[in-house]
Amino acid sequence: MAKRNNSGSETNLDSLMDAVTNVVGVLMIVFVLVALQVASTVEKFLSELPPATPEMVQELKDKKEAVPLPPKPPEEIKKETEIAKAETKKIVAELSTIDISSVQQSVKFMDLDEIRKKIEEATKEKEKQKVELDKLFAEVDRLKKALDDTPVYAPPPPKYVRIPNPRPLPENAVKEQFLISKGRVVYLNEAQFLSAVMAEFEKNKKAFLSPKATAEKPLYDPAKVLAHFERARIGDRTLAASVEQTAPTSNALFMKLMLQEGGGEDVAQVKNPASFFQRAMRKLKTEPNKVISFNIAPDSVEAYLESRIVADEIGVPVVWNLTNLEHHRVRMPGIVLDVPPAPPPKTPPTPGQGIKPPTEQID
Repeated sequence: MAKRNNSGSETNLDSLMDAVTNVVGVLMIVFVLVALQVASTVEKFLSELPPATPEMVQELKDKKEAVPLPPKPPEEIKKETEIAKAETKKIVAELSTIDISSVQQSVKFMDLDEIRKKIEEATKEKEKQKVELDKLFAEVDRLKKALDDTPVYAPPPPKYVRIPNPRPLPENAVKEQFLISKGRVVYLNEAQFLSAVMAEFEKNKKAFLSPKATAEKPLYDPAKVLAHFERARIGDRTLAASVEQTAPTSNALFMKLMLQEGGGEDVAQVKNPASFFQRAMRKLKTEPNKVISFNIAPDSVEAYLESRIVADEIGVPVVWNLTNLEHHRVRMPGIVLDVPPAPPPKTPPTPGQGIKPPTEQID
């Protein structure tokens, strides 16, 4: 298009028209309009925001501090990775040079069948132990039940025993024997029973003689004597009399007094003033030089204590002997049994100073 030659005072608007009609100019105009619109929008947004409080500001600061620190820079991570790769290659190279042949030889490898066999054996042993444990637990339960069913032991009431006050036995003392056995007290009339047994022996002593017997030294066959008195009936309702030989090599013969069934008196009867025991105590108290001798069986200590209280109250002197026999024994005088001689001791006794036996005392 041909340019017009404008002159005079009129303004030249060609450049403006070129800019307006140019694409670049259009874009510039659009950009200006958008910038104006954004500025207006931002101003409106900021004007509509609520004012920030100190609490909101502090909360934002706390959130900022809670954000984790950024990882290491990539260059540093790459450098560490390269170092780790180099170390790994070095360790692999060292492992490849280790000789493990000796270790392989020392290790015992087990096949699968052997492992299964061992497992079966262990299982059987476990079952066996389980059975034993079940038995033990059952026994524990039984004992616990028995313990629960066992009544609580109630001790008997205490017994008060007088402290002995021993004093010498008079030289002319006459002892009257009492047997305390099976919880009962019975008077031992030794003289009467010994007389009856000796009379029975004298009546049959010719039949008792041993083939070795002589007129100067009569010997009696122990088997014949014992058999005869086993058939004989000597005694009363309280005591039974027989004879005994204390050992096969003993040549002495003893009279044995045994308590009859129901013979004697029990503790309740002894405490009765009308009992035979108390009547005998009162009678013996009136006789001079009489002393009571109690022969106590192991099962009758309690009966002795009660009887002793009664004797002390009446005032009769007492001696006592705790024996392991349930009967009373008295040697029969003048009778020698035909027995084999005792074998000599293997080692002769060492001579030494003898110990004098204790003298009998009144308690």
